[in-house]
Amino acid sequence: MNENNPIGVLMHEHGVIQQLEPVIKSLKGLWLSDTEAYKLSITEILRFLKDYSDGYHHQKEEEVLFPALTDHPDFILESVLDELLEHHENFREYAADMSIALNEQRWEDVQNILEKYYDQLLDHIAIENDELFIMAENLFSERELEEMFFHFADKDRELGKLRKSELEMEPVKIASALTH
Repeated sequence: MNENNPIGVLMHEHGVIQQLEPVIKSLKGLWLSDTEAYKLSITEILRFLKDYSDGYHHQKEEEVLFPALTDHPDFILESVLDELLEHHENFREYAADMSIALNEQRWEDVQNILEKYYDQLLDHIAIENDELFIMAENLFSERELEEMFFHFADKDRELGKLRKSELEMEPVKIASALTH
């Protein structure tokens, strides 16, 4: 496999998203002792999930990878893609529900929605990492994968490469702010 591997890009993005796990766990109950720190952290997590996870990452899947899989003559698991797309919609709904609860200062609801969202997001990542991405690497030729890699690079340029780099630091920044 050459260095222009689109699956490597998606796996890297999953790794960035997974860095939120200890942060989310550490937020439980924080609203009781430091409401402002909790609110700020949740606001930053929501922005990260909307901009990075749903923006940069899901757009690559929805606009490039999933259509390429659907068009591949040897791909027979459209139901898996339908399920993954449904997950993406669920994640968007969770983010909207969190925003409403946050605005209404229903802290426990915010935390419960966030934990449910993130648990399902981790399950979603596992399905993609352990099944879908391996299947994609086996279905597509090296040339097709390289072409997909460049479509991903175009998507990152379109959305802003600098912004993506900044967002990739957010989980660490949020965690750092909570420990100070």
